[in-house]
Formats: sequence, structure tokens, C-alpha cells
Amino acid sequence: MKMKTFALTLLAGSLLATAAQAQVNIYISGAVAFRDSAYKAVRNLYGANLANQNPADPAGSPVGSALKVTWTGTIPSLFGGQTVNVFAFYNGAVAGVQNLTQNQLVSFLANATPGDTNLVNVQADLAFSSVYQNSTSFTTPTLADAKFGVTPVVWVKSVNSPAGLTNITTQQIKTLAANGALPISYFTGDTSTNGTNLVHFISRDPTAGQRVIAFKDSGFTGNPLSYVYTNGAWSSTVSPNGLSSTGPIVTQLNSFGPAISYLTLVDAISVNGGANILSYNGTLPFAGPFSGTSNNFTPVITGEYSQWGYEHILNRTTASANIVSFRNALITEIGNVLTTSFSSVKLNQVLVTRNADGGPISP
Repeated sequence: MKMKTFALTLLAGSLLATAAQAQVNIYISGAVAFRDSAYKAVRNLYGANLANQNPADPAGSPVGSALKVTWTGTIPSLFGGQTVNVFAFYNGAVAGVQNLTQNQLVSFLANATPGDTNLVNVQADLAFSSVYQNSTSFTTPTLADAKFGVTPVVWVKSVNSPAGLTNITTQQIKTLAANGALPISYFTGDTSTNGTNLVHFISRDPTAGQRVIAFKDSGFTGNPLSYVYTNGAWSSTVSPNGLSSTGPIVTQLNSFGPAISYLTLVDAISVNGGANILSYNGTLPFAGPFSGTSNNFTPVITGEYSQWGYEHILNRTTASANIVSFRNALITEIGNVLTTSFSSVKLNQVLVTRNADGGPISP
């Protein structure tokens, strides 16, 4: 009897081990900026073998605007018949780098059952970033870095800002970030406006890659003074206490003002349909009117528009073969997605390079 019980115990253990080996789990954190492309690419990797996704349709958006998404199914081209679970939490580019270098636990949706809000805390395997690791405070250990695209960051005014506010310069950005609010005339040149009628600055917190890009490119250093409209008034918040995600910035720009902030195009389109994007030093990142489906990014491609960052995917140098295989396939698929992206540019389409965020742009 004891031998039989022992044999059954061994069998049960073997079955559990087999079941565990039959699953591949991939955990991704990092940049919010290109979550739409990542969302499409992950779904494309599954193809018809996608069994479930939570949430079923992120925020009602076909491009995938949810910050947390979990998928399950099989990816035969990579892992045969094994069940593959992909967990994503877009918590910010700098946060993603920190997650990997400090082996932090990250909060993901626990499973792919639509509507299930249970969370699981696990270390991330991969991190998207819109900035170089050296642009963060988390420079060691060095992570493996693969670039696959370019994302412009734009300055956006609130819906009730004056029509004459159409452009912002690097000098204006530095003054605005240092003071938090400035007279409208400083931006429009219209001295007839009331001196107390101010433009307020709304900023992300330091976890955001677009914050790094915007400040590096304009040359702003130090702690910015930013504002949040709450309880019927503008209240100031000194860095690092900016807003923790882009959603509240979009809400603020759509509701209050006059105000200015910075966003990537995937979020800027949600402010007055993208009509409130400002020129930066006299240039827009796209030629012609802005579109939510396709844009001509010649000013970025040729180096005329400078406020952009590379799209990176990072992993630890000790990553498993499964993680590396998935990463490589994801990079290829995102490249395919970027050929028709309205918000980013495929890497091999860009005719200029830079070796640091905000650094010199070379042919």
C-alpha cells in the first residue's frame, strides 16, 4: 500500500510538472507611448489561436488603449502547442527600466478572463521604453536593448486655449516648466490679453518617457512646477508629483485651461481629435493635417522635427530562451504594425540617428 501511495504521489508530481511546462508566461511592463502598436503585435502573434483577452476590448478602443492587458492562447510558430500567457502593464518607460534593474514586483491582471480584475504581482521579463537606459537613474545592471521604431512627442494645448496659441519654443518650455504658469501673451504676442489670464503647465511624473524626451530636447533641467485643476481651481504640484498617467492629462486638457502639456500622438488624438497639437520650434512632426489613421512623418524622418525618442524593448542579459524568442518575434511583428501606424515610425524608415535622448541628430 505504501509503495502504491508513493507511486501515485510521484505520478501526481509528474503531472503537475508537465502541466507547468506546458505553459509559457511572458510579463511585459514599461512605456505607455506605443501600447497601441504592442497591442496589435501581440494579437498578431497569436492570430487565430488567441483564446481570450482581458479586457476583451480595452477601453472600447480597437488599438488597445488599456494600461493592463492579459492574453492567452497558443503561438505555434514559437512554442508549438504550449499555452502562452502574455501579461502587460504599461506603467511608464522609466518605471519599466526600474522594474528590470531592481527586480521589482509588477502588478498584472492575473488572467485573461474578460472582466476579472484580480491582480498578480510578478517580476517583469521585458520592458518597453521610449528612452535610453542611460537617461534614467537605473543604469545598472546594463540591460539588453533592441530598438525598433521612433515615437514623436508633441505639445498640446487645452480646448479652451486661445486660437493664437499655435507654437511653443524650447525657451518658452524652459520658462514655463520653471514657473508653472505664464501670461498668454508670452506665447501669442497679444499684449491686449489680461495679464492675469495665464497658461498653466500640466506634467507627467518622472516614470514617463515622454517627460524625459520633452525636457531633454528642450534643455530643461531641475524640478518643474506643474499644475492640476481640482475643486474649481489650479493647484500647484512640484516635481516629482506630476500626474501618474496620461489619462488625467487628456481629461484636464479637454476640460480646463488655458493649459499646455506634452503627449505622444496615441494620446494627443484624444484632445479635440488632435486639432490642438502645437508646432515645436515652428515645426510639426507630420506634414499636412493630423490623421488618426496615417500620417506623413517626413519632418521626423529627415531630422527637421527633433522631439522624439527611439522605441526600445529591454530585457535582462540572463533572460531565458523563451523570453528572447518571444522578444525577437515581437520586434518583427511590431515592425510590421509600424508600417501603417498613425503615431510612430518604423526604425528603418528614419534617415537620421541620435545616440542619446535630446542629443544631436545626425544623418
